[in-house]
Amino acid sequence: MDTFQGYKRNQNKVGIRNYILIISAVSCINTVSSKIALKTDSIELNHDKGCLESEESHARTILGIASAGKNPNVAGVLVVELGCEFTDSEKLMKAIESSGKPVEFLSVQEEGGSPHAIKKGITLINKIKEETRVVKKEKVPVDKLIVGVQCGGSDWTTPISGNTAIGKMTDLVIQNGGTVLMSEVAGFPGSEGVVANNASTYEKGLEIYNMVDDIREEFLKEHGTTIESINPTPGNKDGGLTTLVEKSMGNVKKMGDSEIQGIITLEDEIPYPGLWIVDARVEGPDQFNTSGFAMLGAHTTVFSTGRGTPIGNAVMPLIKITGNPETYKKLDSILDFNAGTILEGESIDKVGKELYELLLDVANGKLTKSEINENFEFVIPREHRADINEKASSSTC
Repeated sequence: MDTFQGYKRNQNKVGIRNYILIISAVSCINTVSSKIALKTDSIELNHDKGCLESEESHARTILGIASAGKNPNVAGVLVVELGCEFTDSEKLMKAIESSGKPVEFLSVQEEGGSPHAIKKGITLINKIKEETRVVKKEKVPVDKLIVGVQCGGSDWTTPISGNTAIGKMTDLVIQNGGTVLMSEVAGFPGSEGVVANNASTYEKGLEIYNMVDDIREEFLKEHGTTIESINPTPGNKDGGLTTLVEKSMGNVKKMGDSEIQGIITLEDEIPYPGLWIVDARVEGPDQFNTSGFAMLGAHTTVFSTGRGTPIGNAVMPLIKITGNPETYKKLDSILDFNAGTILEGESIDKVGKELYELLLDVANGKLTKSEINENFEFVIPREHRADINEKASSSTC
């Protein structure tokens, strides 16, 4: 079995990074968190909520930021509050501390305002750094690795070379006992039969069919039009993808030939290693899905883009690849891997193996372009289904 050098955490978890994270309890103090991060070489996790939310919305806010703090790539956390928001900072801190990492607290109101809070925050971050500096890397097997797979800004090369290379990488991760997460379920219509055929049991295959039927019905009910009427996007069409079926068949290539173990949601724990479908029915930018993977404990996401995107993530490196050699030449400052060599004659197996080797290099500490360029986005995925909202309202950190 292949191995990598990781940071061993509590609860038998392993991280591939030793990030220090600053979490805003409410949007009012995002600037304070950002200034502390800038002065301490830490990463801020800002968001637009934390107060005057419905019960369901706030449950998702807490789930999102607590899960980010518990991600094994995070070595320590500073929670920053204003002092009068909905968010219960003490409860949030306890949730993150349950993962066995140091957590410090800062209140802007108690410190006497932003300037004083920033000064205190710098001191607290330095304290966390001292505590986490002693953590050393150790050799661990790939069966500890959790990898998300995602595509965005797709063009005609994405299904042919980009996602196909990811599929080969997925198979290698699974063969070595690791875990791969695939979402983008709103992009499944048209290929649900292909996906269901790869399910580990007949019953799980039926769950995939039912999920896609629900997605179609929900979209029509909420928007008064079919999902095929708005997907592919204008950018996809400009790039040569003309129908949702065409886009969908390329989308699911990221799963390779591996057997699907089942469907999970963002509120779940990953039951055991293997390939899992994450049923996160979010409508919006790709950051929703990548942040969802981070919430589930993913160490990294391999992201295929035909047209290019600079996005990263606050708690995990994104490995950006393209299946378009021209895009790679133009945007090599934000891309990590050129799968477009498949179009130039290299075998899919060879390129997929090279991508898997890059994945191990990143797990061993190689910085990705998203990290070098400090693209640290995090967007809390918010779903609109009634059953999800009901479940979220009863969940805890």
